[in-house]
Amino acid sequence: MRKTLLLLGFILALASCSADYTIEGSIDGAIDGDSVILGYSVNGINFTETDRTVIEQGKFKFAGKTNGSKIYYIGYEHTPEPTYVLFFLEEGDIKAEIHPGSYKVTGTPANNLNYDVEVQLAEYIGRMNELEKQIMTDTLMADSTKSVMVLTAMETQRDAILYIKDVIRNNITSIVGMFLLVQYDYYFDNEEFNMLVDRIPDSNIDRNNNSLYDILREKVQDRSVSHDIDIDGDDLKYDTTYTADMAITEE
Repeated sequence: MRKTLLLLGFILALASCSADYTIEGSIDGAIDGDSVILGYSVNGINFTETDRTVIEQGKFKFAGKTNGSKIYYIGYEHTPEPTYVLFFLEEGDIKAEIHPGSYKVTGTPANNLNYDVEVQLAEYIGRMNELEKQIMTDTLMADSTKSVMVLTAMETQRDAILYIKDVIRNNITSIVGMFLLVQYDYYFDNEEFNMLVDRIPDSNIDRNNNSLYDILREKVQDRSVSHDIDIDGDDLKYDTTYTADMAITEE
């Protein structure tokens, strides 16, 4: 009897940690009856499918339960190049709009934050690409004008770095902050990077099925040299072959 009560209590505890989610969305070019899959990847290579649905009247829907926020993917394979859209599976009503070459996932805190970051970074990238285009194509541009534009590009790059660093500092207790820190760890010196990793709550460590915390702990061990970046621009050189990867070179 005691074992039965303990087992029941354990089951109830697990149930109390789970929360409902829905994912509703559309995919440009999808045909009714096409399959849409839901799943995750532990190492970024092997995809594990957890659910599957079909397109109906141009839309798809998933529903289920989750505990905490996790990195997941929506997959659509009925194109020459299969589409896998990264998003954060968490409690709430998630909305997904998938277009050729772009997508938008919103509706819950983590997804809203991630989308806002993507929009802001795209704005910075757009400014820098436009400056690069002018610098590289205007053969009649005076050297003084070109120097001003290069400086403006460097300042824009610096602003983008400051922005992403602030987002990470302010959201390191969320899965989005962890996700961004994995991508942009080189923007922080070793001391601040270690402090950020130490601030990650136990709940994120336990519930993150994509091992973000493990990746960050490995980075703590591997960072034997400083990754300081002079955000005033003194040690940054603008790379006129700049792409969306926001390339940075150090003098």
